[in-house]
Amino acid sequence: MATGARRWLEPYPVYGSFIDETIGIVARQTRDTVSFAVGSPAQEALRLVGAEELAQAVIARDGARALGYGITEGDPELRDLIAADARARGVNATADQVIVTAGALQAIDLACRLFIRPGDVAVVESPGFTNALSALRNHGARVLEVPADDDGLDVAAAARLLSESAVRAKLFFVVPNFQNPTGATLSATRREMLVALAHDQRAVIVEDDPYRLLRYRGSDLPSLASLAGDVMVIQTGSFSKTFLPGIRVGWAIADPELVRAMAAAKQTMDSSTSSLGQRLVVEFIRRGRFAAHVDALRVLYAEKQARARAALARDFAGTGVGWNDPEGGFYLWVTLPRSASARQLLGAALEEGVAFVPGDAFAIERDHSAALRFSYSSPTPERIDEGVRRLRRAFDRVVT
Repeated sequence: MATGARRWLEPYPVYGSFIDETIGIVARQTRDTVSFAVGSPAQEALRLVGAEELAQAVIARDGARALGYGITEGDPELRDLIAADARARGVNATADQVIVTAGALQAIDLACRLFIRPGDVAVVESPGFTNALSALRNHGARVLEVPADDDGLDVAAAARLLSESAVRAKLFFVVPNFQNPTGATLSATRREMLVALAHDQRAVIVEDDPYRLLRYRGSDLPSLASLAGDVMVIQTGSFSKTFLPGIRVGWAIADPELVRAMAAAKQTMDSSTSSLGQRLVVEFIRRGRFAAHVDALRVLYAEKQARARAALARDFAGTGVGWNDPEGGFYLWVTLPRSASARQLLGAALEEGVAFVPGDAFAIERDHSAALRFSYSSPTPERIDEGVRRLRRAFDRVVT
C-alpha cells in the first residue's frame, strides 16, 4: 500500500489469542523450556495413534481422493459417526445435523457468523476461552463476562447482570466440561438453569465440548443439547484433544437449516475441511481403535494431573499459591497471592525455562491478573517436576 494512503485507510481492530502466541514465544527461547502454556496432546499420546501407518493406508486405498477437495458439510461417513456418538449421549442427531469443520474453532466462528452482528450481546464465562472471546469480538459482539467458579458459569449472576444492564442476550458461550482455562465443570443444576435462561432470553447456546471424553473421576453429566427442549443449541467438538491436533478436524451439531447456513459461510473460508484429515479419523474409528485409545489417554493424563498437583504441593507449600482439582481435561487454575502479577511472573519464568499463560489472557475486562493457566497435558511427568521447580525459582524472584 502506498505510504500516503496509510494516513487515511486503517484496518479495523482484530483480536487474536495470546494462547497461540505462546507457541511462538516458547519456540524462540534459546534455552530449554518446559511449556505449561499450550493445551496440546502429549507426544506420547500422538505416537499411540500410529499416524504414519494410518496415512499410508488411507492414501494407498483412496489415492487422490484423499488429497482433493471434499464436500463442504464433510465426509458422509464421518458425519454419520459423529451423529451416532451424539445419539449415544442423548442428543437426537442425524448426519444432516452435522458439519465437519477445521477444528472446533471454525465451528465457533461459523456460529458467530450466523448469530452475531455488531452490538449483539454474548454471555461468556470469566475466565473464559480466549479464542472464543476474540471470535465474538471480531464479529462485533458486546461481550458480557460472567464470573465462573468450581461449578462453572454462575447462571444466577448472568441473569442478574443481564437484568441490571437492561439487555437481552443473543448468544451464550460455554465450555461445560473441564473448561478452558480453569478445568471447571458446569454443574447439573446450572445446566438446567442455563437452558431456562436461554429460553427466557430467546438466545442460542454454543456448547463447546472438546474435553468431554477426558474425564478421570466422577460421572458424566447430561449435555446442554440433551436438555435443550425448544432452546437452540449448537454443539461444537474436536478430534484435536483425543486424536491428532494438526489435522484440524472438528464439528458442529445443529438444526439442519443451521448446518446449511454454516456450510454456505464455510464456503467463503476454506470450501471444505481436509479430506485426508477426515479420512484418517474415519479409518482410525473403522479399525475399532478409538475407544481403547481414549481409555489410554485417560490413564496418561490422570497420571500427569496427579503429578502436577503433587509437584505444586511440594514446591509451593506455604507460599499462598493455590490451585484447583478438576475431574478431567488438561488444565489447572493456579492462583497467586493477591498482590502478585502472573504477567510479571511469566517474564521471570521464561528466563528460568518454563512457560504458562497468565490469567489476564482469559478475560476482556475482569481481573484475573493474579492467576495463571497451568496445562499439564504435554510435558512428561519428569518434565512436570522440573518445570514446577523452575516456576518456584521464578516465583521467588518476583513475588517474594
